Amino acid sequence: MRSAGRLTGFYCSSRYLLFAGAARSGARWAFKCSGAFSVEIALINPPLVTQKSDFFSSGIPYFPVGMAYLAATLRGKGFDVTVVDRFGENPRRVTGFKKKFLVQGISEEEVVARLPADVSVVCLYAALVTSHSLNLSLLRRLRERLPQAKLVVFENSQQVYAYSLLEVYNAFIDAGADFVVFGEPERRVAKIVESLRDGKPLPLSPTTEFDGVAMRVGSEAVVVPKTSFIVDLDALPLPAFELFPLENYWGLGYSHAPFSGKYLPLLTSRGCSYGCKFCVVPATNSRRWRARSAKSVVGEMQHWGEKLGVTDFHWEDLNPNLNRKRIVELCEEILRRGLKVTWKFSAGSKGELYDEEELALMAKAGCVYISISPESGSPAVLKLMDKPFDHEKALRMVRKMVECGIATQACFVLGYPGETDAHRRETEDYLKRLTQAGLDEASLFIMTPIPGSEQSHNPEMTGFSDFAELTFTPEWRKDFAVLQKFRSCLYAKFVLWKARYHPEKLAGNIIRTLQGGGFRVKIEMTPWRVLKTHCAYR
Repeated sequence: MRSAGRLTGFYCSSRYLLFAGAARSGARWAFKCSGAFSVEIALINPPLVTQKSDFFSSGIPYFPVGMAYLAATLRGKGFDVTVVDRFGENPRRVTGFKKKFLVQGISEEEVVARLPADVSVVCLYAALVTSHSLNLSLLRRLRERLPQAKLVVFENSQQVYAYSLLEVYNAFIDAGADFVVFGEPERRVAKIVESLRDGKPLPLSPTTEFDGVAMRVGSEAVVVPKTSFIVDLDALPLPAFELFPLENYWGLGYSHAPFSGKYLPLLTSRGCSYGCKFCVVPATNSRRWRARSAKSVVGEMQHWGEKLGVTDFHWEDLNPNLNRKRIVELCEEILRRGLKVTWKFSAGSKGELYDEEELALMAKAGCVYISISPESGSPAVLKLMDKPFDHEKALRMVRKMVECGIATQACFVLGYPGETDAHRRETEDYLKRLTQAGLDEASLFIMTPIPGSEQSHNPEMTGFSDFAELTFTPEWRKDFAVLQKFRSCLYAKFVLWKARYHPEKLAGNIIRTLQGGGFRVKIEMTPWRVLKTHCAYR
């Protein structure tokens, strides 16, 4: 699909950038131009990669909300935009990849066939670390097939399963990219496209208007450091969800948050103020948290309800609840407008920052699912991680969520360097206490060194041959067998504790799983997701 309105400027006959001087002297680059340059932009979302042995953390269909924001921004500036969603176009097409993995989505040839004949700028979304090799492969094919097009790779800075492109930009440049964009893409990609259209040079050092890009300079790459972040999120246009194959996402019957019918993701804030050393977010967001206003968020809910009939919203924020006042205002705005909506915190929030009054109001306003992230039951491990967490208050808040009818999830990271058997027993004890309090589900991840995280530079974190192996079931780790045994046993204990303390919850999980719909928690979807993916492959 594409928007109306075409802009023309200058046609750039050269495939590569020509420079007026050396980068170190502060020179600026420009394209050698003649004639008209029609700006036709294509945005490509990669396919979804699943590790066959990893049922819990890979193979989850994260909707490309960051790409939807970029599409809306470019359309708002009058450019033609075509979206090619490799996963969304055909999620039921499953192929094998390097023996250990499955790939959902259309082929490279199908991608090329879907591009407009006169496409001049192709932007590839580096959505998740596991799709890195597939993105490089597609880049090489695009470079071969579209020698005159400018190829842009842009970062997913609002996802913990993504990765920092500052760590890998040379690989993209070598594969044929002209630009690699760090951080939020809206202003940066728009500036690149406008410079192509107008024939104006881009600076080689950060300015108030341009930063955060690696650019091809002859046979090398020049990095313009990232120095800025979007502060006024309310000023951004609503994401262009209408350009995406929504029916295919809804038709899957599963999603990141518990699936209960037509849904859309919400990104109500960006960044996170914490410095967790296992996480890539400190690198991609520099510990800066910014938020949309309550009226902006609720206005988006109302808009999609009226336009698409969507009433279920999955929050994909890195950390949605850092500002209590904003959450309270948002709930009050939903109630004031009389919106009949449900909303879910898909990813881990700061469980100890809630209070009883706030949670009661959230439930009244339609919140039905909250994920929190203790990460470890051991204060010593949390200190190693640089992760502040109040175990006792979070435990009280889980009890309140249960009382309010909000489904709950707790996420833990196992195998952080320095963690011992004694520390893991503390995690086990804390999970048991959470289960007694009524916790609905737990997710146990084994730490993997995502590029950009502090642990990615740990010399002991080696042994993988492809970024696709950087899942939260890292079989290449020397201590994987020990960690996997502990994880499996802890999952089994969690089920037994649940059967003992809250058998009605376990019965509900079983019933909804067998029914195949109306899911209340993520684990109820997992058998269906795995079954559908593996059956499609066979």
